[in-house]
Amino acid sequence: MGELSIMHPKLGDLKVVWDSENEDEVKLAENQFDEAKKKGFLAFKAKKDGSKGKQIEKFDSEAERIIMIPPIAGG
Repeated sequence: MGELSIMHPKLGDLKVVWDSENEDEVKLAENQFDEAKKKGFLAFKAKKDGSKGKQIEKFDSEAERIIMIPPIAGG
């Protein structure tokens, strides 16, 4: 099971869980990932044990957890 967490500053967190063997669940999670990436969100692949993750550019259906954060505005 994988988990996608999208941290949205106004709407709160969106969580999508998928089973990598379920095509429909994977596609839904991938679509949510792609929509967030189009909006400038950064994605990080992490393990559920809290160990250090790494930034990713493409959805990984085998990831334990993907965390997406909104773009940072400078000023």
